[in-house]
Amino acid sequence: MKRLPSKKALRRLGVVAGVVACIVLGSVVASQRVRAAAGEPSAHLADHWHEGHRIVDREGRLLREIGSEAEQRGRPVALDQMGDRIVLATLVSEDKRFFEHDGVDGRAIARAIGQNLKGRRIVSGASTITQQLVKLLDAEGKPAPRTLERKVTEAARAQNLEETVDKRTILEAYMNRLGYGHGLTGPEAAALGYFGVSAKDLSWAQAAWLAVLPRAPSFLDSYDHPERVRLRQRALLDDLREEGVLSEADHARAVDEPVRVRKSQRPFYAPHFVDAVVREVSQPGERAHGVTKTTLDLALQEDTEGLVRTHLAALASLGAKNAAVIVVDNEHGEVLAWVGSGSYWDDSIAGQVDMVRARRQPGSTLKPFVYALAFADGHSAAEPLPDVPTRFSEQGGTYAPGNFDGTFEGPISAREALAGSLNVPAVRLAAEVGEGRMLESLRSLGFASLDREARHYGLSLALGTGEVTLRELAGAYVALARGGERIPIRIVANEAAGEPSRVMDAAVASLVTESLSDPLARVRGLHGRGPFDLGFPVAVKTGTSSGHRDTWCVGYTHERTVAVWIGNADGAPTQKLTGASGAGPLFGDVMRRAMEDVSSRAPLRDEAHLESVEVCPLTGKLPGPACVDHASRHFIRGKAPKETCDWHVRASTREGAGPGETPFVCDSQGSRSIVVLPETYDGFLAALPSGAPGHDPFGLPWLSRSSVPGCGDQAHAEAMLRIDGPAAGSVFVYGDEGDAQVIVLSASAVGGSPERRVSEVEFVVDGEVVGRSRWPFRVRYQATRGDHELVVRPADPRVAVRTAKTSFSVR
Repeated sequence: MKRLPSKKALRRLGVVAGVVACIVLGSVVASQRVRAAAGEPSAHLADHWHEGHRIVDREGRLLREIGSEAEQRGRPVALDQMGDRIVLATLVSEDKRFFEHDGVDGRAIARAIGQNLKGRRIVSGASTITQQLVKLLDAEGKPAPRTLERKVTEAARAQNLEETVDKRTILEAYMNRLGYGHGLTGPEAAALGYFGVSAKDLSWAQAAWLAVLPRAPSFLDSYDHPERVRLRQRALLDDLREEGVLSEADHARAVDEPVRVRKSQRPFYAPHFVDAVVREVSQPGERAHGVTKTTLDLALQEDTEGLVRTHLAALASLGAKNAAVIVVDNEHGEVLAWVGSGSYWDDSIAGQVDMVRARRQPGSTLKPFVYALAFADGHSAAEPLPDVPTRFSEQGGTYAPGNFDGTFEGPISAREALAGSLNVPAVRLAAEVGEGRMLESLRSLGFASLDREARHYGLSLALGTGEVTLRELAGAYVALARGGERIPIRIVANEAAGEPSRVMDAAVASLVTESLSDPLARVRGLHGRGPFDLGFPVAVKTGTSSGHRDTWCVGYTHERTVAVWIGNADGAPTQKLTGASGAGPLFGDVMRRAMEDVSSRAPLRDEAHLESVEVCPLTGKLPGPACVDHASRHFIRGKAPKETCDWHVRASTREGAGPGETPFVCDSQGSRSIVVLPETYDGFLAALPSGAPGHDPFGLPWLSRSSVPGCGDQAHAEAMLRIDGPAAGSVFVYGDEGDAQVIVLSASAVGGSPERRVSEVEFVVDGEVVGRSRWPFRVRYQATRGDHELVVRPADPRVAVRTAKTSFSVR
């Protein structure tokens, strides 16, 4: 004898029956009043809460899929693209009379009442697909309370929706919002996620498997509870056969087919790049949805990441633990590769910090833009620049830059000073150009990170003391590669390309490119060609920040720009790595790989902008009769030199020259050539043995013009001492260390004949000799607080030269 239901169970079933009856009443009796008040949800059909954000590379390969705010990863497709199998399986599973009812199915309600009463529990519901869609639209896929009032309202809104849009629109919207577990929303996302195929390519077994999941995605988890899913799938396949959807043969094949759910795959390629895309594509306060096609080349990206790992392994013992690389297509400004760190998941190197976007001191990589301004002002790449100890007066004191190796080259052509990354010539040009103009030019090239006033950076900005990003550097070098035309750097393929803007004269850009691409021009500054023999022409510039903390290498062909940083995210120094030894080798390998995809390579620069002229390589002027070497150099067309070299002169041996005196005399009929340098180089020459060949490739003596009889300058050049530091009126401010302030006092001797040459000087402060020095004239002095007067005079009172005087203060 069957057990009778308890009174409590009967009451529960009574409530259920009452709820269902009210739904029937709401659909029939209350249609006028309730439906008018309920409205309809068609406006929400355009909502995107169910859509994921898929970020793909330029070929459509998935880089990452990001869930919506509701953590859904839907891939909406048109109803026709879903395929008949998943649609029919869902209709049979959820709402067989979908195309017959008006949004509420009275027959289904009656059947549900009978089944629930007979089973003494809730066996089945009676919500139609339209009602379920209303629930999804109103709650945006989130759980909502199941109250009688809400049920009636949903029924009314379902009927109203049926009168507003057609059945196919309702079915398509419903299918695309169905949750299949693990954030997979809609049949397309589910089919790809579980089986690796599109929804239209599902087998009947796979379609039935998916169709049962939305009823209880957690209970029917395909990974944790496949046996539960399989039971429901078999039941649905039976229903499909009973409804005439499946033939006996199709049913048998579907039942026998083993359903293999593939392991969950969540691509996570180019993480820093994708993070940048998400940040830049999404609007503030909302998430992007759908598909974003980016400019990235995934194959190049993966190869670049591999090269980064390889080079970091080689540099680990030298204190460099991190790296960043960006590769840009110069024609369109599209980013092809973006590696933000050595490893995104390595916390020991702050791997999730994107060093492509981080602000760092770029060292000498800013120098080309200083030279560009100088070339625009009339300087040539062939003219000599003084690489000699130099002090510049700046606000608050003096600035005395030096080269990384502590040496000076003397006279060196602008092209060699640029390619070899010498500091003093760059700062000299910066002082001539002016701090404000230099900063304005850099900002026009896209260095938005340089957001302080010009005086904050000072002349040292020419040496890269302002902080910029690797992305900004790449963009500026793209402008050089494009002949002085700047374009926005793009990471999204389908966004409108920005209009190019001219930021540099094309001829100037060509001259900079010519200087950066000549391997021989790098030899003097880098003491070798560096790791840049790539098998094809490339313009390249290295940089090293103070303390060897950051090493950089940026360069370009006509088609590609590559920018590389190597260092440590926390600013820890490397073991004296430079741009050439640290970032340079990685740059070379990445550039080679990037150029493999370029089928036809164009010349680095437009030949029409420059002309080649034979000059004296030391002075960049037309060769004179004493010049022992001629070389071809490039000049902006129409601006070739017209002057003849006056540094190479004929000379004879000087009879009776005493110790320390110049052994030559200028003589137009002389049998040998010597080099006489102007006053700017006097201090540099004083540090060399008299008549030393300096860096002359032919071993010619380098001498001060004022020291060689008959050369024209010594008769009227007055011998004098000059104070190089501290600058007049300098004020030194104490810290908390005590009452002594160490100040470097420095001077130089200029002009005069050999017999007035100064070999040693005295530094006199407030009437007291505080130090003596031979060349270079320099002493360290501990000054006390107060105002002081400094006098520099020859240590030998018999040497008749003008002394120097200045004043400074210590506060």
